[in-house]
Amino acid sequence: MPLLHDQAPPLKGIFDSLEGSWKLHRRLTSALPAFPSGTLTGSATFTPHAAFNGSSYLYHETGELKTDQGHVLKAKRKYIYRYSAEDDKISAWFVKEPHTEGQEDVDYLFHELEFEKSEGRWIAKGDHLCDMDMYWAMYDFRIGKEMGEDGMQVWGLRYKVKGPQKDYMSDTAYERQ
Repeated sequence: MPLLHDQAPPLKGIFDSLEGSWKLHRRLTSALPAFPSGTLTGSATFTPHAAFNGSSYLYHETGELKTDQGHVLKAKRKYIYRYSAEDDKISAWFVKEPHTEGQEDVDYLFHELEFEKSEGRWIAKGDHLCDMDMYWAMYDFRIGKEMGEDGMQVWGLRYKVKGPQKDYMSDTAYERQ
């Protein structure tokens, strides 16, 4: 995927387009029997957050994971996404645990997004070493014809995770609600 040096990604536009509610559909595929494979369906919201002088969103997802073995598990996750106008970057941050609903504080950096254009789409990558597990993230922001007056309508996120006790792929498709 060649990087186009003469065209900067529209990071502020991408970031602003995340705000709102999304339907999500995720497929987890594990190479290890102890880690479940399955399908998660649910919703996610990006709501304005006070962190980083208000240039952030609280990402909150909820859903149900139906494992390939037939179990149903409740799932939820929170991050804080930041747009920095100073260095024109988007980053994802962990939320401090435990937290009170409505009082989610920034903990530490999960990953910064590094952008490149590929086949008319903006692809962003980030990575994070968590103890002995490596997380590679790849975002697929479709901002061409799929971006309407209200911003992005669909996007995707893939995680590849490898470690001594983890070996899985997580593919998530987001669609505007």
